[in-house]
Amino acid sequence: MSAVLKPLEPEGRGNELMLRWALFRRGGERSHSPVTSCRYDEPLDKEHENEPAYVVEIDRILAGLYRSGFEHSVDIAKRYYLSAMSVWEVASKTRKTEGFVCLTLRGLCGLVEERVTE
Repeated sequence: MSAVLKPLEPEGRGNELMLRWALFRRGGERSHSPVTSCRYDEPLDKEHENEPAYVVEIDRILAGLYRSGFEHSVDIAKRYYLSAMSVWEVASKTRKTEGFVCLTLRGLCGLVEERVTE
């Protein structure tokens, strides 16, 4: 009997929130408008009328991670959720193992699930 290891991709409420967050941030972060494809250099307003509060909360979580020295975690999350790359693609682009990428994504989803209220 041989054991086959399958990477544990993120799941649960935190992952669902991150997937919905990506819909608002895909096509550019705050420096580029996600609505237009013209790539204006004007930063977006802090909040949009139609933007759910959890989107801004997730932005704050990612900003806090970046300021705390976890740039690799933010980079992994952006590549996975915004660029819609698979785990193995993110691993090869960031020069990390697939297990590390999965662990980072699951940890981030757990943090989002714990801190974000809908």
